[in-house]
Amino acid sequence: MTSLTRLVNPLQGTASDKDFSTGNTLPITALPFGLHHWSLQTRDDPWFFHPADRKLRGVRLTHQPSPWMLDYGALLLTAFHGLVAGTPALQASAYRLVECRPHVTRVHLPGQGITISFTPSASGILLAFDTASAAPLRIRLHFRQEFSLSSDGNFLHGRTTDNSGGVPEGFGLSFCGRFSEKPRSFQPLTDGACWEFSPGLRRVELRFAASFIDRDIARHALASQLEGRSFSEIERTAEETWEGLLSRLDFPEPDESRRRTFYSCLYRTLLFPRLLTEKDRSGNDIHYSPYDGAVHTGPLCTDNGFWDTYRTVYPLLAHAFPDQLEVILQGWLNACKQAGWTPKWPSPGLKDCMIGTHFDAVAADAVARGVTGWDVEAVFPYLWRNATEPSADGRYGRQGLDDFIRLGYLPADRHHYSVSATLDYAYGDFCVMQVARHLGRTREAGLLAGRTGHYRNVFDPSVGFMRERNSDGSWAEPFGEFRWGGGFIEGGPWQHTFHVPHDVPGLARLFGGEAELCRKLDTMLTLPPTFQTGHYGFEIHEMTEMAMAGFGQYAHSNQPVHGFLFLYALLGQPEKTAHWVRRVCDELYTPDRLPGDEDNGEMSAWYIWASLGLFPQCPGRPGFVAFQPPHTRATVREPFLRQTPIANSHVSPHP
Repeated sequence: MTSLTRLVNPLQGTASDKDFSTGNTLPITALPFGLHHWSLQTRDDPWFFHPADRKLRGVRLTHQPSPWMLDYGALLLTAFHGLVAGTPALQASAYRLVECRPHVTRVHLPGQGITISFTPSASGILLAFDTASAAPLRIRLHFRQEFSLSSDGNFLHGRTTDNSGGVPEGFGLSFCGRFSEKPRSFQPLTDGACWEFSPGLRRVELRFAASFIDRDIARHALASQLEGRSFSEIERTAEETWEGLLSRLDFPEPDESRRRTFYSCLYRTLLFPRLLTEKDRSGNDIHYSPYDGAVHTGPLCTDNGFWDTYRTVYPLLAHAFPDQLEVILQGWLNACKQAGWTPKWPSPGLKDCMIGTHFDAVAADAVARGVTGWDVEAVFPYLWRNATEPSADGRYGRQGLDDFIRLGYLPADRHHYSVSATLDYAYGDFCVMQVARHLGRTREAGLLAGRTGHYRNVFDPSVGFMRERNSDGSWAEPFGEFRWGGGFIEGGPWQHTFHVPHDVPGLARLFGGEAELCRKLDTMLTLPPTFQTGHYGFEIHEMTEMAMAGFGQYAHSNQPVHGFLFLYALLGQPEKTAHWVRRVCDELYTPDRLPGDEDNGEMSAWYIWASLGLFPQCPGRPGFVAFQPPHTRATVREPFLRQTPIANSHVSPHP
């Protein structure tokens, strides 16, 4: 049987830049949900790899979850013959990618006569530098920010404070490594160091481990995970780990390109969130907290944008990887305890990015799908805080919640993104209500029930869209159906109006019935991709991507629209769901590219759901929308399948 890792293309989505995204991804070699990621670097931050670049700067230890969030704990390693150049850019060399898979990468530097190979462990990596040249081999380590480093024989250790915010005082990454051969010299540099090895050596290996806790834990990881193990042994262990998870989903599609797309997407869904969990010398799970700066027991998570991932990634984990999800959820609970709130976009600690409190949906969906082997009772106070305590800090909570409770919507004259936030808050209240019901908290559930319908307060039947509304109840003027920004985040009325996942019957009534709502969706998909830049003031990349996609106002390159095509099936027209899903899969996804920002697996997980012929149209409610998949149906293998009911393909009364 063909190894599934051979179907994965880690280069998928890497041909991106800040003006046009085909994924905004990196070619990551790591373990699933890995503590550290390893990638190739060809250019400067934050889009530091592009497959069209001809020169390689080296192998990068990276924790970057998105180029928009930037990196932390980053290091760069490279090998060469000749003089030490002033910067990594000047040290760059022509390269040819020999192999790039989830568990191993090999690159050849033809001008240097060097091949670099690397394969990961839980906390580190084994790098092999092979050369046919008789010239001395040099290995260079580069830092971006403050560092310390020492080298004793063939052993090195150091620490870097490299970060892009979201860290407490004292944050740093400790690391250590052991060369298989003793260097004949060690040269400190202003931005790192360089080791030179004796002429004639054909191979030098570097076993390297890193810890966010301290040097002792890094040295323990080096000894327990890497020392005394061959390259092939570590590579085989990493491959088996990936095969075990990829094989949970069977996609017997005869078309090789579609199979490669499918398993490349599945690989992407298993990279994030990042588990910051490490092992102490007794084998216990411990972690450094970027939320409070202390070391705690148990798992911890980071690097996830919940505004994106709640839609498809977490329901997929619940459906096919519930054992992994329970550990992840306990990790997020620990994050809540340490931060005092549910995170919105942690990287590695709290950051101010996007709107709403979408961990509400993650928790509710896990409960709805029976993934309850974690402390749901302990997480509820944090969900309740989201729903009841206004926050003025964009890193957590709901800004303007007091206005939402008082007026039934966020007023546009007081808050940015008021319409999008109103829709998100109403849905968030539904999700918190679902968890309250699960826990038997009928009083709390009852208090939230009425607020789940507040989306109606920003619908204007005279224009047929959700619309900005002022504090005095008047509609903000002028209205523009193609204008982005203002009351809408990363979109406009067409990209947000249908975002009422928890009450499709109520949404249909606003439009005059199911048939009328379907006609509105028809219009969305067939209009020209016109837009006005609104308060953004220039054409942001999501606008460009929508204009180039060929799906009218349906902007699949960004997450808000990702549930819209499945409304057809719920409204009695499942053939349209099947038609448009097929077109999106065939026209916007390939083994090499994705339709827009991949966003921690969300864009990829959408494709996986499409291939399953199911969609979690309302995370937080059990069941899926069922439809005819675009190609051969993928399935989840027993015994991994988490059984949840399939929703009727027609709308039912709102519970």
